[in-house]
Amino acid sequence: MSNTTKKIGVFSVVLLMIASCLGIRWIPVAGAIGTPALLFWALGVLLFFIPLSLMIIELSLNYDKDGGVYLWVKEGLGSFSGFFSAWFYWTNNLFYYPGLLTFMAANLAYFIGNKDLAANHHFIVMVVIIGFWFAIILNIFGMQKIAKVAGLAGILNIGLVIFIIVAGVSYIMLYHNPATPFEIANLVPKDSAFDNLSNLALLMFALGGLELIPTLAQSIDKPERSLPIGVLSSGIVLIILYMAGTLAINFILTPHELSNTTGLVDAFYAVTNKLHIAEIVKILIAAIVIVEFGAIILWLIAPTVMFFECSEPGILPKWLQQLNKNQVPANALIFQGIIVTLIILLTQYLPTVNSMYLVLVLMAAIIYFLPYLFLAIAYFRLRSQKKLKKTILNDFFSKLIAIIAFVAVLFGIGLTFVPTSDLKTAHDILIYELELIGGPAIFIIVGIIIYARRAA
Repeated sequence: MSNTTKKIGVFSVVLLMIASCLGIRWIPVAGAIGTPALLFWALGVLLFFIPLSLMIIELSLNYDKDGGVYLWVKEGLGSFSGFFSAWFYWTNNLFYYPGLLTFMAANLAYFIGNKDLAANHHFIVMVVIIGFWFAIILNIFGMQKIAKVAGLAGILNIGLVIFIIVAGVSYIMLYHNPATPFEIANLVPKDSAFDNLSNLALLMFALGGLELIPTLAQSIDKPERSLPIGVLSSGIVLIILYMAGTLAINFILTPHELSNTTGLVDAFYAVTNKLHIAEIVKILIAAIVIVEFGAIILWLIAPTVMFFECSEPGILPKWLQQLNKNQVPANALIFQGIIVTLIILLTQYLPTVNSMYLVLVLMAAIIYFLPYLFLAIAYFRLRSQKKLKKTILNDFFSKLIAIIAFVAVLFGIGLTFVPTSDLKTAHDILIYELELIGGPAIFIIVGIIIYARRAA
């Protein structure tokens, strides 16, 4: 991107990373696991988050151009692997965007005081489409516009988690005993091993995303300094907030109570009712809507820049790679908006809004993890070939974290194939497995066809 474009500083980088990585919706999910969630968070941090963060810091120190995962994988493994990393990173979001916007639209229904609209296909589809195109327009106007909205979302995101923590402490002060007893023995999972391992994969998914902001390196002031500080600072804040939030929400509600809610909004209703402050729940819901929208605008621009702007000439049509006066691939964003709109219109024919949301998220999850496999191998190879001049780890630990990250991601992908407990019949399980296998397979084939244009 042009050096004349106004750039963002360290504080904005930290807020953008928190906005992209911290998901308030994951805290009730972790709370529904109970005390073992703290162990799962710790395992996710040790096996996935820390290795990923260390790799990103070193790669950011050595490559300060736009591209992120695409650039790093290309440097380590070549153009073919780089293209597929960017391809998977982009295609998973085609399903993640409408899934996240569906969640936002359901919250909006609660905010306007009509819960029935949360199950109304027409309302959800209308809000999702309008919200997505509004996000596209903001992105077309450039990174400064995005930073302002996403920065507000980052602050509100932290504020919501802090509210949960303060609410948990207040509950203990009022009632003196937590709703969920916390004992060391309870940290060990008591349920079936498969269910618990699936939860571990889910919390790993919640910890992903720190690689997003380095994709936009040229929009950042002094990226060689701002990116390492941003990754480290936001990572520490993220871990503390997730674990403290999980602990606090279990002070107020039992895992059974959280499992019986339909989502984050119902959890907030339950928390505020127990603390006799139900009148503020609409303020909390409004904050949730802004937070989710902030995440959307961030997850919209970075994968688009990675795939469309950074792909080598000849792979994609030139008009998709053109930048506007704000140094943004506007044509690519509009093209993406058309595809996502079609996906949203097709999913409205599913029987319920909940099934609509689950199918979208299901299709996104497994594809999301694939670029991390490329990244771990590329980092390992770059360190082996001594191509990273600026390092923070010695050779042994650098290779160790690459291996740990690769195995953890592969393990997480494998766990997604374990059917969830709500799938009771062989037919439902078969459809589940076919979606998980068929979705990535289709995108691999399409990706190969697109890349073949390079040689044509």
